Amino acid sequence: MKRIEINTDPKLAWAEALDTGVRSQLGPILEELENGGGVQYSSKGGVGAGHGAEYWPILSRIQRMEREQPHLSAIGHVLCHPDTEARNSYLDAAADTVEAKVIALIPSWTDGKVWRQAKKDKVSHLIRVALMERSENLSNELPDWSPEKIGAKMAEWYGAPITTRDWARDWLPTWCVIQAVINNLEADAIEPISDVIGDMIHKAKRAA
Repeated sequence: MKRIEINTDPKLAWAEALDTGVRSQLGPILEELENGGGVQYSSKGGVGAGHGAEYWPILSRIQRMEREQPHLSAIGHVLCHPDTEARNSYLDAAADTVEAKVIALIPSWTDGKVWRQAKKDKVSHLIRVALMERSENLSNELPDWSPEKIGAKMAEWYGAPITTRDWARDWLPTWCVIQAVINNLEADAIEPISDVIGDMIHKAKRAA
């Protein structure tokens, strides 16, 4: 039996599973995979198909999440999708999910003196910046963006610059809430992929 070779980092595995060559081969195979059926795979196909067979169960789990938990799949796609255009298409849905949880964690959100509408709008943009920062650091090896870079991205992408001179006072508490919410949602989205990877490794060891 050919040894299954996959990236065991679930975020990188998510990205590799979304290779266009993997998707192009699936067709009706996904239904059998989801129902536990046995399928004989071929690794021949288009671009990326050389590792396609090994990643089919992961892609199947991602597509199940798209159907059953679209808010979580949007988070996963924004953080892990290898195609920039496709990733950006999920940004609004992911940001809405994050924003709802962020608002619930800010007790003073309804206080109009503390949170004027213009400031609330900037939180929406900050959430998108935070998601895109995370998506550009898939391996978690890059340093966090500085307040100055965050402010520059706000101005560049949304035309909504923020003053970062007093970042620790004005925006750091909100930024920390945003990061905590993204951490939790990322964990929820990635956990099923980790489970699939664990099952695949276990089955491969048992069959060896």
